[in-house]
Parts: sequence; structure tokens; C-alpha cells
Amino acid sequence: MGGPVIVMLVGAVCVVLGALAYAGLWRSWVHWNATTQVFGFGWLGLSMLSFGAALTQFDGPFLALAGVLMIVYVVSGIIGFCLMLGMLRWATPRWYRDRTRR
Repeated sequence: MGGPVIVMLVGAVCVVLGALAYAGLWRSWVHWNATTQVFGFGWLGLSMLSFGAALTQFDGPFLALAGVLMIVYVVSGIIGFCLMLGMLRWATPRWYRDRTRR
């Protein structure tokens, strides 16, 4: 398997975990760890996924798509990193903010 494929697979797993957390389908982690790190995994997974997809487009005819994917990579990486540090409460879902206010 090539490097971009592995990066995209790891990113996809992180995106699924983050999506489950954002949707509220996976709330059991709040009882033992009330930080925003799980939401950060979703954003960092999106960052890895877009980076892997951009790597596959640099040699092809869709160079502009690679540029857009690199912008998504940077922005989602910054949001994910900030969520991992516990910042950006506005980027958390309402159910999480309501539960941590109690």
C-alpha cells in the first residue's frame, strides 16, 4: 500500500470517530474524559484525509483540486489542534456544551 492510501485510511477512521462524537451517538466517553480531544480527532482525521487525497492529485490534471485540498488540510488541522488543546468551545456540539455546564 502506498503512503497516501495509509494516511487516508487512518484519517477516515478518525473522521468516523469524530462524526460519531459530534452526532451524539458515542457519548460514553464524556463520563471518563470531558475534554474536547475526541472532536479534535475528527478534525485531524479530515486533515489527514484531505492531505492524502491532495497527494494523489499533484501529478494529475487536477492541480487546482490539490490546492483546495491543501487549504482544507491546513484549516482543519488548525481547528483539530485547537480542539485537542481544549480551545474553540464554539466548535463543539450543543449536547456537549450543555452536558459540561452541569
